[in-house]
Amino acid sequence: GGGRRRNRGPRKGADLQMHVRLTFEEAVMGTKKDLHLRYQIHNKNKNTMEVKERDVTVDIPAGIDNGMNLRLSGQGAEGDPGAPRGNLIVQVLVENDEYFHRDGVDVHTECPISLTQAVLGGTVDVRTLTGIVEMKIPKGTQVDSKLMLRGKGIPHLNTEGRRKGNYIVHLQIQIPKKISKRQEELLREFDEEMKHSGGGIYGRLAKAAGSAFETFFGHGHENEKRKESENNDDSKGEHDEKADTKDDDSDDDVREKKQQTA
Repeated sequence: GGGRRRNRGPRKGADLQMHVRLTFEEAVMGTKKDLHLRYQIHNKNKNTMEVKERDVTVDIPAGIDNGMNLRLSGQGAEGDPGAPRGNLIVQVLVENDEYFHRDGVDVHTECPISLTQAVLGGTVDVRTLTGIVEMKIPKGTQVDSKLMLRGKGIPHLNTEGRRKGNYIVHLQIQIPKKISKRQEELLREFDEEMKHSGGGIYGRLAKAAGSAFETFFGHGHENEKRKESENNDDSKGEHDEKADTKDDDSDDDVREKKQQTA
């Protein structure tokens, strides 16, 4: 009939919300964080508001990303007598890293290499999420080339590290702003050799490095035109524009560079 509705009984505690700040490494590797909770509850017996404080330890899973929420069941505010606590919702805020750049579960970094390394190939030490690794630079490396370490990125959530993204290294070819007169002479000799060689080691190197050389130093014949009045030399030929990355030359130069940098 028209009687009053019964009370629903003891009410569950309210949910609490907090945020936690993590470094890039903490988000990638996972960690534990101690949170200090401070909140108010309504004391029905006294009909007053009471301030409660307590500490909670939060397990942060490896691979968590900025803006994600963690739900800790039963870690919220106290409910009525006999009723369960609410939940604790923790929002994750991840700091940016100057070296590592995240894209989902993939990680991107930049690695500087010299023009000589780009042309001749070699090795370079790269900092990864788990330490320093040595990566091989192929001969004839072009501008904006990338190297990939598969499965060396960020763990997928809730896989306990069994599945990971990739680690992508963007090679940045460094061009010297100042060179000596002798270095300039050698570069111009190299430019001429690229245009005229038809075989042999220099011919193959010319094909491997032609595109990179054009990008950094311009077409050789344009530079020579500016020097015609001084040297009365005619400009000849053009650069090869396509790079052949399959080079069968020996690795003597690579081994020598390793010895120098060791």
